[in-house]
Amino acid sequence: MLRVGVMIEGQEGLTWERWRRIAETAEALGFESLWRSDHLFSLYDVPTRPGLDTWASLAHLAAITRRLRFGPLVCPITFHHPSVLARQAAAVDVLSGGRLELGVGAG
Repeated sequence: MLRVGVMIEGQEGLTWERWRRIAETAEALGFESLWRSDHLFSLYDVPTRPGLDTWASLAHLAAITRRLRFGPLVCPITFHHPSVLARQAAAVDVLSGGRLELGVGAG
């Protein structure tokens, strides 16, 4: 079985309205998963470009979707202390009914 997901660079112009529409569309079209990058700033050096915090956007995703698996690709431990990251991930996983996939890296 082929499973397809969507990955979004959340620091490159993502707004709450866009995020909601992306999530609703991905779920309605039958995608299996929706992923977020975890960058703090625009990769293209555009400091005024909108962007959403990764963990706030994942908590929102947990609340507005019912089927999609989701998570960060990947959370750098250079941004997030491991114990704080574990607590955030556990909370979002509970809110989503166990749909969170946590990716962790060195950044």
